[in-house]
Amino acid sequence: MDRIGPALIVLAILIVIYAAMALGWRARKRRQAAFTAQSETPQDAGELLLEVPMLYVATTPANKPLERLTISGLAFRGRGTFIVWQHGVTLSVNGEPDVFVPVADIRSIGTSTYTIDRVVESGGLVRLDWVSALNGDDQSRLSAATAGSNRAERNAAIARAISTAHDTAEAAAAVAAATEEFDHAHPRPRPDGRGTAQASHRSSTATIVTHSTADVESYVRILDQADSVRVLDAVDGIVAAFARTTQTNTPPPATPTQEGTLA
Repeated sequence: MDRIGPALIVLAILIVIYAAMALGWRARKRRQAAFTAQSETPQDAGELLLEVPMLYVATTPANKPLERLTISGLAFRGRGTFIVWQHGVTLSVNGEPDVFVPVADIRSIGTSTYTIDRVVESGGLVRLDWVSALNGDDQSRLSAATAGSNRAERNAAIARAISTAHDTAEAAAAVAAATEEFDHAHPRPRPDGRGTAQASHRSSTATIVTHSTADVESYVRILDQADSVRVLDAVDGIVAAFARTTQTNTPPPATPTQEGTLA
């Protein structure tokens, strides 16, 4: 009987911990619900160029390797297959829906040393940098596009949207969003109580500036070094071929800051 009390206490603590983890995961999924990915490889994916086994690790926002994203098919780590087609890449994790990334959405491919709960030798991870479409309402897209960002970074994203606005209405929407962000962090209620009501009204009517895509990075561990080199070369090849086909003059995206060299 003397052991039952401590055992119940430990059990209660474990239940609280697991409940908190479950609630945290549900909240993360809700915040990131706007992220989307193509779940089937299309018939026009072209010639199969390469297929190698992989250990899928995580997908994160660009340049934020410690912030996990819960994109369907890429939320959990696991073994699978990295497949390179003529017109894109398929990340196939065992037990999860496949994710196909069209070549037009691939920003670059490189190597890295660490991401969430995974640190390896220099360049031991292959990192696919790509663009995820965002769905849902304006607030959901803004939340997804700034996943893992602090308040300053969120406001900087809104400021960039203001600077690239196509018209006055779009710029005004971005200003309203930035104002709402600031007022939420620094409430200033008036003596007559009208401040709270006005803030609530602005929150319900302001249009958040639209984000339609977000840059993300998928990290995989390819155990055979020769296969890693083949993956890098194959993806570089289809990206270069796509650029030649479209004859794009757009400068390449900035190289992510976390780099590595295949050991």
